[in-house]
Amino acid sequence: MAATLALGGCTQSSFWNTSETDLGGPDQKMRLPVTKAAMPSSVQPYPRIEGTLQCIRRTGVLHGKTFVVGPFADSTGKINSVAVGSTGNFIPQGGSASYVTDALTKAGGKVVSTYFGAPTRAVPAQYAINGIFNSLDFGTLSQTDLRAAGVGPTVELGWAQLSLSIQLDEVATRVNRQMSMVQRPVRYTQIGATAGTTLGSTLITGAVNLQNQERLQLEALNGPIALGVADVIMKEYPRAAKACMENIADLLIKDDYQSDFPQSLATATITGLY
Repeated sequence: MAATLALGGCTQSSFWNTSETDLGGPDQKMRLPVTKAAMPSSVQPYPRIEGTLQCIRRTGVLHGKTFVVGPFADSTGKINSVAVGSTGNFIPQGGSASYVTDALTKAGGKVVSTYFGAPTRAVPAQYAINGIFNSLDFGTLSQTDLRAAGVGPTVELGWAQLSLSIQLDEVATRVNRQMSMVQRPVRYTQIGATAGTTLGSTLITGAVNLQNQERLQLEALNGPIALGVADVIMKEYPRAAKACMENIADLLIKDDYQSDFPQSLATATITGLY
């Protein structure tokens, strides 16, 4: 068992520290800057993203601004029908719009939620923010079974790659103003060992498994969605970017904020490491 744990630890360490193995998206040779950010210690948006939303609030750029937020769309087409205790879709259907509402409120904006239907009285609004889960892919990085005669270690490393986009539009014309795209790998690790022996004519076997899996429906969603909201706000309001970009600059493409074009696109990769 000690050898199995050592093998699992070495496999993880050498893999996660290799920069060329970021999951999804172009590699470094295609010059798309992606960086890693540590997982939060508790289930909440990343502390730096949370601080950025508070910073945007202090700038006052969203004072008097109203946003219409609708359901968060799922275009992944992926359905879970095999996991224990879980059937249906892998990710929330529309309810992730609450993360958009939360981020906008923390940034100082007013929100008109249409998740439960259109308001009975028209409310003047300047912007509409919508979100889409674009893709969800699964893969196995390594799967090893070294058992002989039923005795030996097993190792399995897997991942899920989620991508989502946040889009800021003019509410009256639906003309797109800003767009942010975020990728989020979710890790899965399992190591174990089996053993067997005979006592007289009786066969005795046993197995030990240790696994660690990041949750797809919460940690992988609330932080990245809040990052996308902060991103489109700062691109729309350069004053907010100048004051608050420092907190999350390494998660976004810096050159994107130096462009003279009104519309732009940023890609971020948030990676959780054990």
